[in-house]
Amino acid sequence: MKFNYKISLISGLIFFFLSINQLYAQKKMSLQECVDFALENSYSVKQKILEKESNYIQLKARKTSIAPSIGANVGQNLDLGRSTLSNNEKVDISQSTTSFSVGMNMDIFQGLRTHHQIKSDQLNLDATLFDIEDAKENIELMVTAYYLQVLLNKEMLEVMKAQVILDKEQENRIKLLVDNGKNSDAELYAAKSTLASDQLSVVEAENSVRLSLLDLAQLMNYPEIDKFDIVTEGDKSNIDAILDKNIDVNTVVDNALNNRPAILAAMTRIEQAKRDIKVSQSGWYPTLGLSAYFGTGYYYRFNEIALQPNLPFGEQFRKNAGEAIGLTLTIPIFDKLSTYYNVKQQKIRVKSQELQLEETKRALIKNIEQAYVNAVAAKEKYVASQVAHTATLVAFQYEEVKYNAGSSTNYEFNDAKNKYLKAQSNLIQSKFDFLFRIKILEFYGKA
Repeated sequence: MKFNYKISLISGLIFFFLSINQLYAQKKMSLQECVDFALENSYSVKQKILEKESNYIQLKARKTSIAPSIGANVGQNLDLGRSTLSNNEKVDISQSTTSFSVGMNMDIFQGLRTHHQIKSDQLNLDATLFDIEDAKENIELMVTAYYLQVLLNKEMLEVMKAQVILDKEQENRIKLLVDNGKNSDAELYAAKSTLASDQLSVVEAENSVRLSLLDLAQLMNYPEIDKFDIVTEGDKSNIDAILDKNIDVNTVVDNALNNRPAILAAMTRIEQAKRDIKVSQSGWYPTLGLSAYFGTGYYYRFNEIALQPNLPFGEQFRKNAGEAIGLTLTIPIFDKLSTYYNVKQQKIRVKSQELQLEETKRALIKNIEQAYVNAVAAKEKYVASQVAHTATLVAFQYEEVKYNAGSSTNYEFNDAKNKYLKAQSNLIQSKFDFLFRIKILEFYGKA
C-alpha cells in the first residue's frame, strides 16, 4: 500500500512539473515583453552600463583626490664599523637604527584643476547615461520592427491557408462534376495544380514566419529559440484610429531635438569639452601645497660609548622626535608651451563636438522627415489597398457564383481568385508598413 502511494505521489509530481514546463513552453510574448527581454539581455546596453559604472568610479576617485594623503614609514638599518649617532656625529662603532615617520601632503590650490576635473567627470557620467537611454531606444525600435514583421508573416500565412481551403473545395466540386460527366479531366488537373501551388505557398509562408521569429529571438538574445513565439491577439493596433491621427512633423522634430538621448548626450559632451579647457588652463596658475612631518628613531650601539649609552626605547622615542610643517608654492614660468597647446587642443575638441551635435541633429531631422513622408505614402497606399481589396473581393464573389452556376470557366475563376489574393497581400503589407512608419514617428516625437 505504501509502495503504491509513493508511486502515485512521484507520478503526480512528474505530471505537475511536465505541465509547468509545457505551460512555459507555450507561453507567448507580447511586444512589451519582447522589448523588456531584449533590453535586459542586450550586450550593447550591458556594455554601456559597464562604461557608466567605470565613469562613476572615476568621478568618486576624483572627488576623494582633494583629501590629504597620509603615509607612515618604518625603516631598519644596520651600520657596521662606522655609524652616525643621533647628534649626527660619526664614530667607529656598529649600531642598529630603527626610524619611524608619519607624513602628510595636501594640495591647497592647483588653479582649480581638481574642481574642473570633477565637473568634467560628472558631465562625462551624464553623457554615458544618455548613451544608455539611446541604446535602449534603438533596441526598442528594432524589436518593434521585427515584431511587426512576424505579425505580417503570420497574417500572410493565414491568407495562404484560407486559399488552400478554397482550392480543396473547388477541387472537390470539379471532381464531382467530372464523375457526373459534366466537366473534363483537364479542369480537374488544373484545379489540382492550383492546389499544389498554393500548398507550396503555405510552406513558404510558414518558413517566412519561422525565419522572422528566429530574427526576433536572435535580436533579443532569447536562449530557447525553438520555444519562442509571440502573441497574435491583442497586439494588433486599431488601424482606423491610427488613420485618423494628425501628426505634425514640426512638433515631432521639436520634441526630438529637445528630448532624444542622442542629442542630449552630444550637448553634454560639448559642455564637458568646454570644462576641459578650464582644466588645461589651470596649468598657467601657481600651485600651493601643504606638508607636515613627524619622525623619530631608536639607536642601539653594540659597543656602548661612555657619553652615548643605549637609552631605553621610550626615552629615545621622545628625545629623538621631530616635527615639521611647510608650504610649497610652485609658480609656472615656462613649461615649453605645453599648457598653451593643451588649451588649443581642447578648443578644437569643443568645435569638433559642436560639429558632431549638428551632424546628429541633421541626421535626426532627416530620419524624421523621411519617416513622415513614408508614413504619408504608406497611409495612401493602405487606403488604396482597402479599395482594391473590396473591389477584388466583390469581383471574386460574383465570379464564384457564376462559376458554380456553370457560366464561367476555371481560368476566369482562378484569375479572379488570384487578383483577390494579391489584393489581400497588398492590404496586409501596406497595413504593417503604415503601422511601423507611425511607430517611428511616435518614437521620435515622444517627450
